[in-house]
Amino acid sequence: MWNLFTHFFKCRHLIWLPVLCVTLAGCKDDFDDSELRKQIADLDGRLTSLEKLCAQMNTNISSMQTIVNALQQNDYITGVTPITEGSNTIGYTITFAKNKPITIYHGENGSTPVIGIKKDTDGIYYWTLDGEWLLDISDNKIKAEGTDGEKGGQGEEGKPGQNGITPLLKIEEGYWYVSYDNENSWQQLGKASGEKGEPGEKGDSMFSSVDTSNDGYVIFTLADGTELKLPRKDSFGISFSNAFPGISAGETIEIEYTLPKGDEKTLVKTACQNGWQAVVNKKDHLSGTITITAPDPITDDEVLVFVSDGKEKTVMSAISFCIVILDNIQDNTVKVGGGDGNLTLEITSNMEIKAVPQNEWIITDEQPQSKALATNHFHFKVLANGDKQNRTGHIEVQDMGGKVLKTITVVQGNALEEEIAKEREILIKFYYATNGDQWENNTNWCSDKPVGEWYGIETGYDGLIHAIEFVSINNNLSGYLIPELGDLSELSFLEIQNSKISGSIPEELGKLQHVYYLNLSCNQLTGEIPTSIGQIKSLETLYLQQNQLSGEIPNSIWQMPSLKRIELQYNQLSGELPQNINDLKTLDYLDLSYNQFTGEIPETICLLSDLFRLELSNNQLTGTLPENIGNLKKLEILKLANNQLSGTIPASIKQCSELTYIDLSNNQLHGDIMLDFFLQHCDAIRLNNNYFTGSIPAELASWLDKNFVFNISYNCLSGTIPWEVVYHFRWGSSKSSIQPQNEGYRLEIPTLYESTDYSEDGKVIVLQKATAGNGINVAIVGDGFADVDFTSGHFDNVMHKTMEGLFRLEPMKSFRHLFNVYAVKTVSKHNVFLEGSETALEGKYGEGEIAGTSEAECNEETLRNKYINKIPDFNPDEDICFVIFNVYTPNANTSYCRYPQGFSYSISGLGDYTPTSNDLHGFENDICERFGDTFGRLGAEWWFETSEDVATDATKEKVLKHQANGWYMNLSVAPENVPWKKFLTDERYANEDVGIYEGGYYCASGIYRSSYTSIMRTTIGEVTFNVPSREAIYKRMMQQAYGDSWQYDYEKFVEYDAINRNSTPQLLRSTADAPKEDRPRYHPMVIIHEQ
Repeated sequence: MWNLFTHFFKCRHLIWLPVLCVTLAGCKDDFDDSELRKQIADLDGRLTSLEKLCAQMNTNISSMQTIVNALQQNDYITGVTPITEGSNTIGYTITFAKNKPITIYHGENGSTPVIGIKKDTDGIYYWTLDGEWLLDISDNKIKAEGTDGEKGGQGEEGKPGQNGITPLLKIEEGYWYVSYDNENSWQQLGKASGEKGEPGEKGDSMFSSVDTSNDGYVIFTLADGTELKLPRKDSFGISFSNAFPGISAGETIEIEYTLPKGDEKTLVKTACQNGWQAVVNKKDHLSGTITITAPDPITDDEVLVFVSDGKEKTVMSAISFCIVILDNIQDNTVKVGGGDGNLTLEITSNMEIKAVPQNEWIITDEQPQSKALATNHFHFKVLANGDKQNRTGHIEVQDMGGKVLKTITVVQGNALEEEIAKEREILIKFYYATNGDQWENNTNWCSDKPVGEWYGIETGYDGLIHAIEFVSINNNLSGYLIPELGDLSELSFLEIQNSKISGSIPEELGKLQHVYYLNLSCNQLTGEIPTSIGQIKSLETLYLQQNQLSGEIPNSIWQMPSLKRIELQYNQLSGELPQNINDLKTLDYLDLSYNQFTGEIPETICLLSDLFRLELSNNQLTGTLPENIGNLKKLEILKLANNQLSGTIPASIKQCSELTYIDLSNNQLHGDIMLDFFLQHCDAIRLNNNYFTGSIPAELASWLDKNFVFNISYNCLSGTIPWEVVYHFRWGSSKSSIQPQNEGYRLEIPTLYESTDYSEDGKVIVLQKATAGNGINVAIVGDGFADVDFTSGHFDNVMHKTMEGLFRLEPMKSFRHLFNVYAVKTVSKHNVFLEGSETALEGKYGEGEIAGTSEAECNEETLRNKYINKIPDFNPDEDICFVIFNVYTPNANTSYCRYPQGFSYSISGLGDYTPTSNDLHGFENDICERFGDTFGRLGAEWWFETSEDVATDATKEKVLKHQANGWYMNLSVAPENVPWKKFLTDERYANEDVGIYEGGYYCASGIYRSSYTSIMRTTIGEVTFNVPSREAIYKRMMQQAYGDSWQYDYEKFVEYDAINRNSTPQLLRSTADAPKEDRPRYHPMVIIHEQ
């Protein structure tokens, strides 16, 4: 029986059937199918006629279209309700399972042409019109089906038959027309409106009757006698989840089917051709799926599905396909640019379709009249995407009834994507304009990598360029700046400095509305500063210094709301500073030095309340300093040198409490030099080459201890230079910046004093005696003290200050009663340390070989044999000595320690003992640090600020060797085994800063200490010994005071140390790096190794 179906399929003419159901009776294997073929062909042709008729007739015949839809969709009739008028039935209301209800009236006397099919004597069906043969222009009858194809060989498929011609109908100007040559020509048939019937006015002349008497079917009879059967719900048949599915070339789809009734004998089979494939997947007796694969290229065919109850009924259904081919469209998606543009879609379909945009930004431009199996071009306009993100829209391909057949996704790029591409091209142009091939570093430039990976370029999360940064002086940029840089819409940071860029600054840079930092300094730029720069409202920093720019600064620059810093020094700019300079309300940094500006400094500059740096040196400015300069409360640096300024320094400048650098040199200023104020606040003072008056205060000596930039020469100063200044160790290098004055003015050098009374020399003063233990001897010896220093009490004051400094901190403070303290008088010939002066111990001091360090020395043999030996019971191998230089400087400091034991002493100056010092405990802290060096045998916990040294193996070995003899117990070379590990785990020290910090013993890394800071790291401020240092000093005090009878007890130490444990919780008790920007003072400890 299935061979019959296959044979039938090969022979039948492929006319597009929506759905065809036929009841077959008495099927068996030797069944003669000729009559079946006749019935199928007859009904096939009539249905095709009906479909074409419906498609072209007046669209108001909606009920007929619903019936066709029901046939196509395997719909079922769920109810038939007669419509009566009096006792007559004039029509029916038909309800469906899927489609909307329809109303059918019996037509009467209508004039619609009656299309039919009739078999001629040759056995072929031909089309009829009102019962007569339809003839073509050659008077030949028109076939309703194709002739049979040739029979294929074994295993081959027969060739398709020739297509029949389906007549097409239309109404035009009240007449019916028919075309039987595919609409190439039309033949008039008659009037489209017949005589008014009863009730023909509302009827549909296509229907003559509706037969509802059959339980299985409702039969619609057309005017030409053609019957259409629609199954009722309980009829034997097959229904599909989608009887008109969409499919693409090569695509495989799956359609579910259901049967209203069935058993184990029920069979479902398929038949198809022209490369189509269909496989039935049976789930149970009543349901399953059909897997259908379309050929590539696709053809307009259908799949026939046969259902047999295994007894006497066989039903055939046809699955037709909605073919919509999106030509040149991948994955149903098209991409368009972010700007305004056009979009054309090529869509091939086997039905009339339309393309409907679903978004406002996609606008229909042209919709063609779609023809079956034709390729049409649908045109749209696409509006620009103003967002920074892509956006997605959709175009629905619909049939003419609005059913969605395909959805095309339109992904519109954005300004962002196009801008990224544009910016890439700008960078490439910049590369060649600046001779990029000659750059020292052009990593990834012009490559396929994201521009954010190109050297000097940073992009934001959006992929746009946010920063261009070329800083290196060696990268060898040359050439010129391209104007397209102004098109980098999101650029916020532009830095191209230290190069050889020439030409002018492009006016287009004014378009960079997001730039806050613009640095084109240190190039060879010429011309004027573009006025457009003032349009960059976001600009905070403008660096154009060290170019060859000329002309005046555009007034727009002085009106920028966000500008904070302007550096235009070292150019050829001219003009005057504007009176409205105060419009730059956020300005905090202004440097216009080394230009050609003229005129006065406007008083309005004093309204810039955030200004902390003002540099106008080396111009041609005239007039006086602004009277209200004191309003600049944040001013730190004031440089007005090398102008033609006159008048005095305004008294209001004393209100500039943050001032640290003052340079008024090489002007015509006069009046009080105000050194008292400047020495108190400034780190750098240049007032030379003016006409200032005044004298040199003694505080200059302390100022010179810490500062280097000082010049007050060639003024009108007078008087005697204080001794403190003259015998300062830096006097030799500072003399030329102080002593020379204008003609007629002189600063005198004081007369060198010489002692005449040496009677006090060598005398020992007992400052304190021990009240317990054996007594720990401490000697304090002075150098550079003349006889007048003894009679004035100065020597005694220094000795007592030294002793009190020693006992200011723990653990010495708590165990002061164990110490004997002696002072030994040394009378020097001179009380200054100048070249040619003589002191008792031949003391010398000065800057060390390494910048930032100091060194001091004396005659050790004289110290030991002439003075120390006068102290009874003083043991140089165990006891210690402090040598105090009579000089106000913190830089005369050095410790001399003998390893493993021997005479140890330290040298300290009085620099921090002067009343003008801001560090009240500096001198005492230095004494304690020296005690830690010499008595506690502690290691330095500091390193040089610029040191990058890692502790070498030799350094670590040295530390370990000293630790084996009880030295350097505050340091460690191994963080996993530090000497203070017991304190790390002792909860009693939980609140003290006990940890493992890297840096110490002159090395930035590889050596560890126990606390972030301590007096062994810096003597500045309120500092103390850390716990391992306290323990080391405690042990030696106890051993020296009580001898071998004393044994160390950790718990007794902890009991004592309770006075030192911090009660404030600390955050750090683990390994951490110390900030490298700390600036402790560096005083060397000299280790003398005894053989």
